[in-house]
Amino acid sequence: MCELFGVNHINCGLMENYSIEHTAQKLKELCHRAGKYTIGVEPMLYSGLPDVKKAWAVVKESGCDNAKLILDSWHWLRANQPIDLAVLEGIPAEKIISVQINDVYDRPYAKSILRDESMHDRLAPGTGCGDTEAFCRMLKEKGIEPKAMGVEVISDAILAKGVAEAAKYNFENTVKVLQAAWPEALPEK
Repeated sequence: MCELFGVNHINCGLMENYSIEHTAQKLKELCHRAGKYTIGVEPMLYSGLPDVKKAWAVVKESGCDNAKLILDSWHWLRANQPIDLAVLEGIPAEKIISVQINDVYDRPYAKSILRDESMHDRLAPGTGCGDTEAFCRMLKEKGIEPKAMGVEVISDAILAKGVAEAAKYNFENTVKVLQAAWPEALPEK
């Protein structure tokens, strides 16, 4: 897939909840098969890797140079992780391969259906109560230089306005957040 799309890393998640040791062993096997490509592990609250702490423990335990983390502001916030550098303590900045930004409503869906919120009801960066600017500032202060930075706004309501309007709305709000918090992440004009 990486060769087909001309990219150097692929995002991976894990829905099942296994021990750190078991998951790290499976990640190690995947990383060996991936060879020169990077495997980006994404913590998601409703998954077997619910937060950065467990995801990092798995990546670290795998011992693979090509095992790294993906940080997504929606998942970060819904895991009730504070926007604080202390959460990233002990994680080398270069072990974060990719960043995804978006925002959240003040009140999350019930835990049993939280994945539905993730798949249908995210907000554009800076338009909710998640403080996407603070999230971006924290990553900048950590010295993270992601190989990919994306906007992952999965929203039925925003998309209902049409693809062009949704793209414009998400783009404009993303630029506002990055200009305020991490202007170096914006492409040069």
